[in-house]
Amino acid sequence: MNAALIPKASSKPPVPLIGMRAIERMLLRHVFAPVPEAKLIVAVICQGIADAAAVEDYTRRRAHQFLLGSDLDHLADLVELNPEFVREVARRARYLTTQKTPKPKKRTRKSGAR
Repeated sequence: MNAALIPKASSKPPVPLIGMRAIERMLLRHVFAPVPEAKLIVAVICQGIADAAAVEDYTRRRAHQFLLGSDLDHLADLVELNPEFVREVARRARYLTTQKTPKPKKRTRKSGAR
């Protein structure tokens, strides 16, 4: 097996304090109207929070980009949630860590290689 595909022990995220179902219920209480579309958007946000605690480095990095970027801002605005509130919930539940995830090293070709 390729050693690059095995996650390092130091890259494991911390264990979250509460489950995703509790976070989902809490976010649904804060949406403007709990219609099916709002439930779907909250489910997408919760999946992003859950992915931030994933073991796979790629999934965790993509979730951090989602939670810290403008994508969360747009989705949260659709259901009238404050995106900073969502980020704070993810941080306090220990799904979103404050440390930056390391970026993979960029591969360079040797001179003369095609």
